[in-house]
Amino acid sequence: MMVCLCHPFSDKKVREHLEKQGGSARVSTVYTACADGEKPSCCTCLATLKDMVQTHKAGGATA
Repeated sequence: MMVCLCHPFSDKKVREHLEKQGGSARVSTVYTACADGEKPSCCTCLATLKDMVQTHKAGGATA
């Protein structure tokens, strides 16, 4: 699933980054890493990213 369309990246890329970061992941750092250093444009994807980060920190699967 595509998470961001402005700076295209998928949920797979987000999960890979979350696995590398462990429990210290933050929405802003995940976005920057997955968007190749870009900042959010329209911010529509941030709610999805927030959910994925929170689920990851809680020890659940990030689907």
